[in-house]
Amino acid sequence: MQRRIVTCFYIFLLACSIQLQATNYFQKLSKFTTEHGIVNNTIYSIFQDSTGGMWFGTLEGLSSYNGLVFSSYPMSDSLMGYPITLIDQINKDQLLLGTSNGNYTFSMSSKQYQKIDVPGDFSMLTSQFKIHNRTYFCTKSGVYEFDDQNMRGLKVLDHSITCKQLSPEGKLLLGEVGGGIWEAELNSDSLLTLTRTYPELQQESVKAISFLNEGEPVILTEKALWLMQGEKLAPVIKDSFSSINISQHNEILLGTLGDFIQQVYKVGESYALKEYINRDNEIFNDFYDAQINVLFKDRSGSIWIGTNRAGLDRIDRKKIIYQKYESDIQDREPEAGYINALFQNDDGRVWVGTSGKGLYYLDRKKESLTSVPIFPGNLNDLYVEAILQHKNKLYVGTRHMGIITASVGNNKQVVASGQLFSKEAGLAKNDYIYALKRYNEKLYICSSKGTFVYGFDDDNFSKLDSVSSINFVLDSLNNSWILSYRMELYFNQQKLEMGTEVSDFYIGKDGEVWLATGKGVAFLSNLNAKPIFYNPAKKVIEFTSIRKDEDGYFWLGSRMGIYRFDPQSKLFASYQITGGSKANSFNHAKLLKGLEGEFYWGSNDGVVSINPQACSYLPKPMFEVGQGKKEDASIFNVYNYSFNHQEENGLAYRFSHPDSSWNYLPGDKHVLDFSDLDRGSYQLDIAAINADGIMNDKFKSFSFQIKRSLNDTLSLWGITLIILAGIVFWYWRARKADLAPSIKEEEEQAETPEDKIYREWTQDEFMQKALLVIEENLSDNSFGVNELYLAIQMSKSNFYRKLKKFTDLSPNELIRFVRLRKSAQLLIEAKQSVNEIAYEVGFNSPSYFTRCFKQQFGIAPSEYKEHYNMLCCTPEKAL
Repeated sequence: MQRRIVTCFYIFLLACSIQLQATNYFQKLSKFTTEHGIVNNTIYSIFQDSTGGMWFGTLEGLSSYNGLVFSSYPMSDSLMGYPITLIDQINKDQLLLGTSNGNYTFSMSSKQYQKIDVPGDFSMLTSQFKIHNRTYFCTKSGVYEFDDQNMRGLKVLDHSITCKQLSPEGKLLLGEVGGGIWEAELNSDSLLTLTRTYPELQQESVKAISFLNEGEPVILTEKALWLMQGEKLAPVIKDSFSSINISQHNEILLGTLGDFIQQVYKVGESYALKEYINRDNEIFNDFYDAQINVLFKDRSGSIWIGTNRAGLDRIDRKKIIYQKYESDIQDREPEAGYINALFQNDDGRVWVGTSGKGLYYLDRKKESLTSVPIFPGNLNDLYVEAILQHKNKLYVGTRHMGIITASVGNNKQVVASGQLFSKEAGLAKNDYIYALKRYNEKLYICSSKGTFVYGFDDDNFSKLDSVSSINFVLDSLNNSWILSYRMELYFNQQKLEMGTEVSDFYIGKDGEVWLATGKGVAFLSNLNAKPIFYNPAKKVIEFTSIRKDEDGYFWLGSRMGIYRFDPQSKLFASYQITGGSKANSFNHAKLLKGLEGEFYWGSNDGVVSINPQACSYLPKPMFEVGQGKKEDASIFNVYNYSFNHQEENGLAYRFSHPDSSWNYLPGDKHVLDFSDLDRGSYQLDIAAINADGIMNDKFKSFSFQIKRSLNDTLSLWGITLIILAGIVFWYWRARKADLAPSIKEEEEQAETPEDKIYREWTQDEFMQKALLVIEENLSDNSFGVNELYLAIQMSKSNFYRKLKKFTDLSPNELIRFVRLRKSAQLLIEAKQSVNEIAYEVGFNSPSYFTRCFKQQFGIAPSEYKEHYNMLCCTPEKAL
């Protein structure tokens, strides 16, 4: 009874401490929360500053977005209702703003507006440019040189300039009202001169100038869109458009006055428009909402949309270049169906096997799959599971007809010639063939009856293994790797315990193994090591195939699209293939690496190919870090300016020690709070990660100190003295009540409260099984609730219901409880450091381990052994 009272008192103090820490954390977090007011506003201009922050000009003033929150900076009442139609940057701190009621600068540090004096000109600014540290701004009345000391503009030219753009050659081009395009430069006398270019446009009013990736100009005028036709610019679409931009994937996009966004595409020798995205966005209620004032592509590839009345929107696209191959079968079916087999011969031809639709080859010129009949009549509706070509003979593994052999003629015609089987070896005519592989001039056959070896030269058959196999690899040391029908991996006939299904694997040059499994990407450093699993943030993906590209990245198929994985940083990027979930489901181990480094995936609805070398990825993320002041110096707010697929972005941090490694956090984690670290000085590196899984290697470093105040120290000592006084009091009462304790009572006295709770749990079979699974995976820092459900073979709801009978802990809290209890035992033995124990029980960070340990036990790990001896030693030992 006395022990229970002590335990309750101890837990009460611990709860108070946790509540206090949580309150302080949320108070700190609230400092970074800001609301914005541009959702239903009219957006006239968009700009990205040199640090990566976004700025938006509205009817009500200026708004900004720092990667986390929006902020608004209203102008004075006299300027309300005058649109900000131009935003540009003069220097590191100042923005240039053009409005219909005067022109201003805006200080990004002080958040103050200041008017610019333009004598005799009441026009609003249309553009701004710099040449040799001289700043010029333009209106429809002329070009002015900016005097930043007196905040004045001195007129230098009478041209009516509307826009600017740098050409691929670095030339500064200016568009004029009714005067076409001019090239601007400073002569030897530091005078600004303009030279006409693109003579076809000399009578046109130019609204915008852009360039495609190939360097070809794209010009928007008041009446038409102009593109290169032969050697000259010509109007290809005659109409009035509000704005233009070139997307990350070299698409010409036009903002319209009521038709939202139109994409320009070529039909034969002419050009036409189509909707870039469907107009089913809920923010567009009528014609005026769909009027686009401005399109702006930021440096991460996102397209920002400024509308007339519906505020701000963004097209958040991230894609890779792929090819989807249609078939030539009758009834205009779009694809060849479920793909079972892919094989590329020495000439580069890709053979494709399907479910119930026979054999195909991939025609790159026609960008389609061409049917290859090998039998007369209706026997070509085969379930082709495996294909291999050796010289002029094709070996076709089928579902219920074994291996069909066929000869390939000079005209690529395929004619069946027989079947390959061996009664003596045990391979029958109608066996189920899963895979065919060639090593050392021998054919390795994976079938429902096992793995067989056939010699091309001597026609000899032998049986290698009796396990039903779906894949086989012979490594450089002639070791046999077999993937069984049950998706278990065997090495030289020895099964490797992976704890999950294996779909595919890759063997590295140094013998390391990477695997596509039901629990993510797994890594085996050697055969005796436990697998380490990797997954995208907040997901557990069932990967179905894995191959490595020339840059060292792994490409993976899954039921949820295609993934790219960096084995160095352990970061993922995901890509969806257009066509819905069916087309995005890629089959087990149906991934082929072509002769030119391209990849071919077999899906549930055809073949998809990707050339990693030709893909355009997002640029490295720009980011900014805000460090707290004084007592909050250990709190950091990270702004990630990679606006494309922000939910897939992330950040990274490490403590600057020789043996430290990067810690990666998902995109919704932007506040780093290290205030719970032990007292001392720290050096921290911080970086950002974009949605392609690429980290900016130009990290930023910060220093901070953790100091414990006198009040904190006195409070800690006070709590410690209260706990010790309570322990001594109840210990004295227990000794007085029972002077001759039994052996059982002595053992109970040596138990901690956590040990006693744990012992009571183990009386139940369900809890005993759950605890055993957690203990077996204690050192695996990727082990979580999904792995626990899978190991116990129980659904989430059933597990919660059963767990509720014994404890109020959640599954996550149960796993952490077991880790911390084990760490306490290791601390008592004192054979390892605190950091070593943290990693051994599955914590990624020693600082996080220390924080969790103090929440559970009320004291730091380094103090636990002394506390345990005082709390749990028996009276006899004390004497």
